[in-house]
Amino acid sequence: MPAPNLQATTSRPRLLVLEFWGLGDLTFATPFLRAAQERYEITLVGKEHAAQLLQPSFPGVHFISFDAPWSAYRGKYALWRWNWPELFSLFDRLRARRFDAAVSVRNDPRDHLFMLLAGARTRYGFPTRGSDRFLTHPLVRRTVRQHKVEDWWTIGRALDLPGMGEAGPHLDFERYRSAAVDAMFTGFTGKPILCLHPGARIGVRRWPEPYFAYILEKLRVRFEFELVLIPGPEGCGSRLTSLADHVLRPLTVPELVDVLSRVDLLLCNDSGPGHIAAACGRPVIPAFGPTDPDWFRPWGEHHHVVMRDICPWRPCFDYCHFSEPYCMTKLSPERMWPEIREHLCHLLAIGVLPREFDKTAVAAVS
Repeated sequence: MPAPNLQATTSRPRLLVLEFWGLGDLTFATPFLRAAQERYEITLVGKEHAAQLLQPSFPGVHFISFDAPWSAYRGKYALWRWNWPELFSLFDRLRARRFDAAVSVRNDPRDHLFMLLAGARTRYGFPTRGSDRFLTHPLVRRTVRQHKVEDWWTIGRALDLPGMGEAGPHLDFERYRSAAVDAMFTGFTGKPILCLHPGARIGVRRWPEPYFAYILEKLRVRFEFELVLIPGPEGCGSRLTSLADHVLRPLTVPELVDVLSRVDLLLCNDSGPGHIAAACGRPVIPAFGPTDPDWFRPWGEHHHVVMRDICPWRPCFDYCHFSEPYCMTKLSPERMWPEIREHLCHLLAIGVLPREFDKTAVAAVS
């Protein structure tokens, strides 16, 4: 069945987009949203942070907040705990919108059934476990290890959207500027800014704080910078405050975008801030453990993933088989430091990092 005929009506057709997951997943969708908004009236259903992250960049998109119970980390199969009245009420609201098309990037039968029950006339997705019966346009990935950005490109091509295969994740970070963040940056010396975000929503994705401390000590010897620490909402980073030049208070999602768009480099875990920084054009060094960077690495060519295939169960997608996440705890900073240093020297050589970041160059000038 072809994509909806855009000339059939005088108003733009209506498109339903499902993305029930995290901040990073939402950044992956931005190339698709940017192209689709030129042709469709878009409604995006996602968690509350979806609007907080994307609305400044996509003011024309209508956001509906819904915390899908099947996107929970624990208890997603406890159907008796689902808020069924809320779910059925949402279906009524969506059916009233009479969507011409609906899309989901997840190969999840629940997303595909959701699109059907929402009344969308055409439904695009990657089928699994027989969920092609819920889709009018079952799609196939070009490769098994296709990145999520490429998944969105595949959906965009099915809708005949332009630029699919070229455009990467992007946030219009100038639209997130705020006086509150301006005040946070008051008093900075003008040195390059290295930001550390040691948190992650899922505990098994967190590189131990002493490992970050080791890397920071090495960085201080070789490079010149001011260190901004963004403690995680889970309390991650509390043991690193003495190493930082600036420790920021808890940030809203728009403030997080604003802060990350102003730094020169981000050091982090496999978490949403890394993808936000990448979508703002900032180089990122993330520590990866249970997830697969082929699917979920920060998009772009100036990032470097810190990872080793230590555990035979990788990728386990956050559900560790052991008492501790060995893919992170045995990822020793002593082994990682040489490749981090080499990558930073490469970024200096090609002009991605400012020359002032190189302590030897600064010393030569002085």
